Amino acid sequence: MRIYAVVLAVLLLAVVLAVRVAYARGELTHVTSHSAPAPAAVPSGSTADSLALAWRSSDRPAGGTPVQDGVVVSYDAHSVHGLDARTGKLRWYYTRSDQTICSVLQQDATTIAIYDRHGNCDEVTGFVSATGAVKWSRTMTDNGITEAASAPNVVLTVARYSVHVIDNAGGLDRWNWVAPDRCSVDRALAGSQGVLISTTCGSEHRLVLRGLTSDELKWSVTVPRAMVPVAASAFLGAVDPDTGILHSYSDAKGADTPSGQLGEPAELRGPLAGLPRAATAVEGFTSSGQQLEVLWLGKLYSFARSGTISWSAPASGPATVQGPDVLAAAGGSTVQRLDGRSGQPAATVALSPELPAGYRAFGVGNGLLLAGTDTRMYQ
Repeated sequence: MRIYAVVLAVLLLAVVLAVRVAYARGELTHVTSHSAPAPAAVPSGSTADSLALAWRSSDRPAGGTPVQDGVVVSYDAHSVHGLDARTGKLRWYYTRSDQTICSVLQQDATTIAIYDRHGNCDEVTGFVSATGAVKWSRTMTDNGITEAASAPNVVLTVARYSVHVIDNAGGLDRWNWVAPDRCSVDRALAGSQGVLISTTCGSEHRLVLRGLTSDELKWSVTVPRAMVPVAASAFLGAVDPDTGILHSYSDAKGADTPSGQLGEPAELRGPLAGLPRAATAVEGFTSSGQQLEVLWLGKLYSFARSGTISWSAPASGPATVQGPDVLAAAGGSTVQRLDGRSGQPAATVALSPELPAGYRAFGVGNGLLLAGTDTRMYQ
């Protein structure tokens, strides 16, 4: 009995010490957070003709749609922040002192933060965007540093050798595709027709189309060089960076139909190289019900279902689609609301002070949120 008691005591001590070590090294000791009640909704309204800078944060804005339910989601190296859309004041935060942030996305009232753990972007936490309350947490199997983008209901992550789609509401896998041996992933673009993936396998290059939410390989075709996916909604399209020619691919088998020259290779080379490895098609519908997909490559291009260019327009940053209109910074001190059918300016908003290039504009009540290298609210 004495031996039995000693063994039990030793085991109990070992368990206590193991728990203390796990706790000391675990997530909880490195997390500080604060949630808050949801703020009052910002009343809807038409954007004013002239706006001034109301507040500015050095935080990066979340990808996807950074403003939702009266909260602007932003982040720095270790923390996710929920800022009051009216005042810019901090409402909620979630900080991991032991890990740095790879990506933060806001979509469909859910904020997703992806943290770097030991060189892998695989620690993921989902929050209620309005309050900062934790909805779910998980560890993914992604190896290496990833880039991420959000589409309705899903999050797309792209690593050097894999493409992963998870559900943003609960964090569950939709699918996880690993490139074949000796192949790497160049880029992936998510749209309503699926996820268009560009891969390189030694001297061979391929385009792969997978379902957006289903674990389905639709087709895989060989292409002459590393094509750049640019459309996955109105049509399936990629640009040949050496020729500037836009190619359209059938959704059934990937049959290739050149659609015309998007631009001169020398002019497109920089903008194409600047596209993110993980991206989401900017899509919507015009007032007449026509499908709308917009791409920014130094200027805006709107695509028709045939793969031809419906219109182009000057812009200093990527566009957003709000209702039947396209919203884009026009450079300097203006943001334009373009008619989705024609690309003609329907309204021009003057900003003070001027805005640097590369910002996306989102309508918030009578004002605008400008998302770029920092976060700015004009009212």
